[in-house]
Amino acid sequence: MSNNKFKLGEIYYKLDPAYWGKGYATELAKRLVVLGFDTLGLHKVEAGVATENTKSVKVLEKIGMTREGLRRKILPIRGDWKDNFHYAIVEDDPRDY
Repeated sequence: MSNNKFKLGEIYYKLDPAYWGKGYATELAKRLVVLGFDTLGLHKVEAGVATENTKSVKVLEKIGMTREGLRRKILPIRGDWKDNFHYAIVEDDPRDY
């Protein structure tokens, strides 16, 4: 989704555990960022991740996103409120893809 005035988009992915650790999340996240910048003309692409989800943190950092902050107790996961790291990449950030 994007907000036209701010040229802002957000990516989200969810994979079946049978496909974890195979590089699919990284490839998907890269393609979503490229789509956002090259096709949709976005200025910034954001993503959120539960702080304990270290594998998704690695994915976001691997694709060049920068951790911009922490949102406390924002995600309702399995009956508990979890903290969320906020990540983003802007169109002129370096990317190797």
